[in-house]
Amino acid sequence: MQIAVIVPAYNEEISVGGVVKEFKEALPEARIYVGDNNSRDKTAERAEEAGATVIPCRIQGKGNAVRYMLDIIEADIYVMVDADLTYSAENIREMLQPVIDDKADMVVGMRKQVNRKAFTLTHRIGNSLLTAMLNRTFKVQLKDILSGYRVISRRMVDNLILLSRGFEIEVELTIRSLQEQFRIHEIPVNYRRRIDGSESKLSTWSDGFLILYTIITLFRDYNPMNFFVLLSTIFFLAGSGTGIYLFVIYLQTGLMYHIGLAIVTAICILLSVIIFFMGLLLDSNYRSWRMAQREIRRIRATLNQMRKIGE
Repeated sequence: MQIAVIVPAYNEEISVGGVVKEFKEALPEARIYVGDNNSRDKTAERAEEAGATVIPCRIQGKGNAVRYMLDIIEADIYVMVDADLTYSAENIREMLQPVIDDKADMVVGMRKQVNRKAFTLTHRIGNSLLTAMLNRTFKVQLKDILSGYRVISRRMVDNLILLSRGFEIEVELTIRSLQEQFRIHEIPVNYRRRIDGSESKLSTWSDGFLILYTIITLFRDYNPMNFFVLLSTIFFLAGSGTGIYLFVIYLQTGLMYHIGLAIVTAICILLSVIIFFMGLLLDSNYRSWRMAQREIRRIRATLNQMRKIGE
């Protein structure tokens, strides 16, 4: 069984060597790849010195680097970990076992704070809010959707289409796995603070909003009926509220005041109806797309079996 450790890295010369050495010691049978994402320091040199295979990832962004490495690296199991030495390799055997035993398609390292400075306050709040939103939207009980430490099966990699370019790659992996009904396990892992001189590339606000946008758009794409019914309901309630208000005024005075508000009411109700039927149409298209996806997977599985027989 081939195991590949993929480490996307951008300007991590201080820590990347330590990550490679930890995983070589904890998982000597694995091949370790560092995806150098246009680093301006000696990230590539430090990774090679530690014993990793360096893969240049020219298109900027963590998501782009991860997708590129998953595309070109052949393995049965993939371990994805950040290059900042915040995740410990001591839990890797425990994380691998559910995938090896075919009890999970993805195992997520659920971060336990070892040092109080490992998480900033804004990161803790943001992670909690985004996780709560995803749990409510997809009716699950996950604890850490933004963890950068994951073990992923080859079957899952072959059947997921990832589009993320930046730090939203983790949340997309989680959401697409849920939507495609892959099995996700979470295992507590120690999470350390960055070592001195190493700086986070994550922007709290811009990347936070991008992650939030990713959750909303993926919910829209994979649950169009629910998304558009919710949107339709919002416009319907807004139109109904203003309509009731105008009707009460009319009963009291016998006159129609607020012509502008009456126009807004009509527009809200009309938009509500249009959005609802858009949801019906898109939901029908989505079901057809899912059927096509299942057929593609069936054909791919058949071809893989034929290839193995030929070998």
